[in-house]
Amino acid sequence: MLDELFEPAVIILGIFGNTKISEEDIQHNLTLILQEIGRLPDKILIPTDGNSSIYIQDWAESLRIKTQLFHSDWIKNGKIAQIIRDDRIAKECTHALVFIKTNRLEKLSEKMCKNEKCVFTFDNHLTQLVCELSQKVSTPSHKSNKGTTQTLLKYQKKAECGKC
Repeated sequence: MLDELFEPAVIILGIFGNTKISEEDIQHNLTLILQEIGRLPDKILIPTDGNSSIYIQDWAESLRIKTQLFHSDWIKNGKIAQIIRDDRIAKECTHALVFIKTNRLEKLSEKMCKNEKCVFTFDNHLTQLVCELSQKVSTPSHKSNKGTTQTLLKYQKKAECGKC
């Protein structure tokens, strides 16, 4: 008999940025991410800014996934409030969905990938960031400065990522 206790890996999905796509498109992209991860996350960390956060929270609650909202304290922290909030989410999450709108968010996604987190980005289409330390995708759909990405298509093989 095995006396060892099996502890499943905890999946905490952090959301970064926001987007103006429809609720149905957000749900479709989240479903693709779940297919890649292989199971529901244990918790989703959501910023309080934007309509996409409301859609994601409703979707998560319908699947009985715990959510935690992160507020930006603009009064106390001024212009860096969003950066402080995103850093808190990045420290806690194991997986990330980044709605890329700025260079800062692109660099944050690359940094998280280097820290062996599974990172999915959305910039008009959903992609999975693959770090240089792991297996490279043979036909990347988009190249960033320090890593490559893979388009999440129904029949495309998933590249191995550190903790995915």
